[in-house]
Amino acid sequence: MAEELWNTLMKFHSEVAEPRIVGPLREEIASCNRNTQSNFDALWKRFEGLDSEYQALNAAVKRFEEKLDRTALRSDLLELKARIATLEGKVAELENEI
Repeated sequence: MAEELWNTLMKFHSEVAEPRIVGPLREEIASCNRNTQSNFDALWKRFEGLDSEYQALNAAVKRFEEKLDRTALRSDLLELKARIATLEGKVAELENEI
């Protein structure tokens, strides 16, 4: 009798319970997996966009720094020219005194 009950329970499980539980559960898991993959793909696309923006901004900052360096060098050159002019004026004064 116990074996017959066990066989009946196993038959019920395989024919009724398992299809009603496992099938929908597998579909739910597959759906969650598709949603997760879709979200990951969307995040990856946004990351790629941010990466290209970062590269563009990085290049722009480098160009700006180079321009700033040239401007600073130009400013230093003008300052040196002014100091040389001042020194030439002082040398001329000293020559006139001698």
